[in-house]
Amino acid sequence: MEQETGIRPHSERPNPMPRTPRSTIRRSRPRDLQCIHEWLDHEERRGVHGNFLCNWSIIKSAHRNGELLVYVDGRTQRPVAFQLGGLLQPGILQVHSNFRGTGIGQKLVERCVSDAIKRDECLLFIECKPSSSIPFWQRMGFTLLGGTDGKNYAYRVLPKYFDLPGDGTPTEVIVRFYSEERKWEEAVAPLLEARPPASRSLDGTVRFAERVSFHKALCPKSNDPVVELSVDGRTLYLDKAKFLFRTFRRGVTEQKNRSASSRFLGKLSWFLRSQQVAKARKPTHGTYRYLPHPATEF
Repeated sequence: MEQETGIRPHSERPNPMPRTPRSTIRRSRPRDLQCIHEWLDHEERRGVHGNFLCNWSIIKSAHRNGELLVYVDGRTQRPVAFQLGGLLQPGILQVHSNFRGTGIGQKLVERCVSDAIKRDECLLFIECKPSSSIPFWQRMGFTLLGGTDGKNYAYRVLPKYFDLPGDGTPTEVIVRFYSEERKWEEAVAPLLEARPPASRSLDGTVRFAERVSFHKALCPKSNDPVVELSVDGRTLYLDKAKFLFRTFRRGVTEQKNRSASSRFLGKLSWFLRSQQVAKARKPTHGTYRYLPHPATEF
């Protein structure tokens, strides 16, 4: 007597439903460019708000340079959103009108942020256009700057952290950024003040636990921001940022904005990498010495 197993012969089993391919984010391909132009043109004729067909030459250039990021819908296998600029400079982020409100824009932003962190970028800088996009960018962690040209710029700091040595002594470090007027007017308030956790080793090396970054767009009327660096209540540096590089020479470099235009004013990030003692400029009285560390970014 045969026993029922409850398993159908292979020929009698129902065909499994085909799985929908997953949606992906990748660099654009030639066919993607054609699809994007089709739906941009269609939305332009329908009068859809926030359409960037007028920037088609920029979009094509980004594709040619391998800088156009697309979101490919898994069901249709067609690009339904794109981004260019990498959030490192004012660029374009647009989602097909039929797919807005589904989280695709956020996924593209998260991908750009991830790519920027991998490249060790310190600041993101964008233009919120159209202005109705401002709430979205604020939810993405951007701070609105505004601009003298009537445009809505915004930035987001990408933090970077370092391990402090266990045998170090806790040290108070204060980094302040001012407008150029601080050179001759003491009462000027800082544009930014940072107090990164820090420690001093037995050999005098001061290490920061996190990176300190400042965006020059906070100071649009001055191309020469002033930096003040204090350690344990002693001012080691108080002068223009551009002179800081001379003071610490081999230990300091400047990372400029990758924007195509200088009007975006760029970002400043100082990297103190040398382990050699460098004499600081004398902001008050006496001679002070500061010993930076390869892992310290200022």
